[in-house]
Amino acid sequence: MQINYTVQYQEFLSISIFHGYYSHNKCGDFSFEINRETSQLLGEYGVIIKQEPNKIILIIDANRDFNHFCYRGSLNLTFYLKNKNPQFLNFTDLPFISNQQIEFEHIPGRELLHTTEAVPIEICHESDDAGIIGKVSLSINKENELFGLDPAQRNHLIPIRHTIQFKERNVYWKYFIYGPSKYMEEADYLCIYEKNQNDSISFNSQGMVKLPNGKDGLLFISENSLPLKERPTKILGLYLNKSKNTESQLIKSLPCPDPKSVHYDKKENKFFVQEFIFI
Repeated sequence: MQINYTVQYQEFLSISIFHGYYSHNKCGDFSFEINRETSQLLGEYGVIIKQEPNKIILIIDANRDFNHFCYRGSLNLTFYLKNKNPQFLNFTDLPFISNQQIEFEHIPGRELLHTTEAVPIEICHESDDAGIIGKVSLSINKENELFGLDPAQRNHLIPIRHTIQFKERNVYWKYFIYGPSKYMEEADYLCIYEKNQNDSISFNSQGMVKLPNGKDGLLFISENSLPLKERPTKILGLYLNKSKNTESQLIKSLPCPDPKSVHYDKKENKFFVQEFIFI
């Protein structure tokens, strides 16, 4: 006798990580790990675990019969997020602490695993473990909405989708302009700004300064703190303005500063990032 059995997989839970720094908003800076108890529990239910760059997905066999009392009741799941980007703190609005744990949990009525639109500092705690670790604590199946039902009922269920949203860090931007260009001789007329925009971004010239290599350069600092971005969202240009009616565009779009250079100035109580521009 031949028995035919069709396996139909169904997603029932996912956790996705997003970050405002990235142009596509997807954050692939973490790997997911599952503690031993959760891994053993999911194995008993035949759950398949799939990882994507910014997401973990739990999948079950939709045809498997879970309509039995042994499958009913709450399931407590614990996941860990291990950060793998050493520059993450530089561009993320979190406490500037190398070793910390972030506590995530389900908030009734919310897809986000935190109470505010971005990860708040209140759920970040200094840790004895190295690096940035996220702990996600979930309790599912309280109403037997996933397990304890027959396959026909479960097929109508909508997958549980949780998200984590990190916010980019706001810092003061520095541009050092240097090089053999003739325009360096007219440093008093050089400007950085966002052209033809309301509420445009402006930079203040700090005059000539000594660069780390001992050469002279012109320093500009943003008037206000600006969000760090992977790619420019504002077009900041370098201009030569000798008068109101005379404007020469030297660089149409300046690059976003590299977050590797982010540093905290205790004296000014500000975060700064810098970029060197050769002309």
